[in-house]
Amino acid sequence: MKMAKMLNFRVQVSVPELIRPEKPTPRNFQYLSNIDDQSGLRNHIPFVHFYPPSKAMQAQDPVVLIKQALSKVLVYYFPVAGRLRNSDNGKLVVECNGEGVIFREANAGVELAELREVDGGLRPPFPQWDKLLVDDIWGSNFITDSPLLRMQVTRLACGGFVLAYTFNHCICDAYGAYLFMQAISEFCRNPNRTSPSSLPSWGREILRPRSPPTISYPHTEYDSSHSPTIIFTETQFKHLAQTSVFFSRTDISLLKNQIPGQKVPTFDAVASCLWRARTRTLLSPESTTRLLFPIDTRFRYKPLLPKGYYGSAVVFPCAITEASKLDGKPLPYAANLISTVKQQVTGDEYRASVLDFIEINGRRGFCAEGAFVVSDMTRLRFTDIDFGWGQALYGGPARAGTGVVPGMVTSIITHKSEEGIEGVLALVSLPPESLERFHKEIRKEIGCVAPSKLISSAL
Repeated sequence: MKMAKMLNFRVQVSVPELIRPEKPTPRNFQYLSNIDDQSGLRNHIPFVHFYPPSKAMQAQDPVVLIKQALSKVLVYYFPVAGRLRNSDNGKLVVECNGEGVIFREANAGVELAELREVDGGLRPPFPQWDKLLVDDIWGSNFITDSPLLRMQVTRLACGGFVLAYTFNHCICDAYGAYLFMQAISEFCRNPNRTSPSSLPSWGREILRPRSPPTISYPHTEYDSSHSPTIIFTETQFKHLAQTSVFFSRTDISLLKNQIPGQKVPTFDAVASCLWRARTRTLLSPESTTRLLFPIDTRFRYKPLLPKGYYGSAVVFPCAITEASKLDGKPLPYAANLISTVKQQVTGDEYRASVLDFIEINGRRGFCAEGAFVVSDMTRLRFTDIDFGWGQALYGGPARAGTGVVPGMVTSIITHKSEEGIEGVLALVSLPPESLERFHKEIRKEIGCVAPSKLISSAL
């Protein structure tokens, strides 16, 4: 196991500024779907991009360009400039009032090359993260009556910069955040353009529950109790250590080769490995363990959602088994559980059943006991978002621990190591005392032929 080197540098951060839409926008209340405002998504999703200096852009200030572009984009994504309000029966709505989003500028006394030299390269956990996004929010705090987007642009001593931001998950999912940032990048490259190339669409009314609502699947992903959802504190999240695990293509092949039969998706192989390692590390053999994996329904479920839809469109099917079985049986057992659940939820009925389940049972959280969420972001190329400085050296989720329960959510993204090796990166948070065991279990799953490079840091 490799530990992140300490890298101390000074960051001067400005006071927060509210950025409002450049032009007047509609004043109204917008409907949120049952997926948007369910308890399990009442949290925040942070992202970060690191950009090297550019000779072509050396006369341009990224702070000025991004701030201006943000104001222009909010004209089209005007609900993002609003606030969430509590409505009837615990439901949330968006008050579109143009109050604006938080923006900060900062200057850091560090060069990008120094950040890249940290053990493990430029990937989470990042040194001094709490200074690169001082408005990062953990858990279910500041959901209502608060800005829905908080952004910071930090100039680096070398001429590069860091763009970090966090969205309220109720207003968008990771794909929605990607669309929003693509629009900002277009206005940065061409401030005179009249609109984004892909116009946003609200469209949440398409995901209204049926009348009467009908539950057609067993939704074991949701908490079956009627007890109120526990809101964890920032301290409880930050007590966990942040870790990233890089699986090279060779590592992934070694995992897939353990699973006989038809072609195995990369997600199934990597998620199986992570699930088994985490279960062995944290759970007792007599426990029940669940793997939840978000599926984006935009492009595969009917009715189809409109192009430019940026709301949360994910459902969370759940594989469930005893911890002793997951531990005692070989890797294909876990992979087959994932594959079977995927096949069971391919029809259009599943999303409709989720919407109806929430309508009937209220906004319960996900079942947290023995649960592990692995979110597949490998198709979202945040690295490719170009604000005029070219590709990012890293672009994607900023840290693990993005859910409402500490340590429950892991994200998987595509990644290229500092040595140019391609693969996927998993962002995980665990109790500090469990890190070494978890890392050993990962290496054991792969087979110790080509152990993954691991990096961890207690925040």
